Amino acid sequence: SQPFRTLFLQETIKRGLLMPSLVVSFSHSDADIDQTVESIADSLHIYAKAIREGVDKYLVGRPVKPVFREYN
Repeated sequence: SQPFRTLFLQETIKRGLLMPSLVVSFSHSDADIDQTVESIADSLHIYAKAIREGVDKYLVGRPVKPVFREYN
């Protein structure tokens, strides 16, 4: 679901994470990982509310669109 994907990205960005995917490297400290886990958990609380109450209530702006689609 593009609306739910957008919501997840929106909520993680609000919490300081730019993360279309998760890749942990040696350069990440324990504090970085703890912050990431906490931010994702907070984002998933909003995601769960959106599942129950409707994504449109929580989504700011339009959903993202797939990069590769017919007639971009």
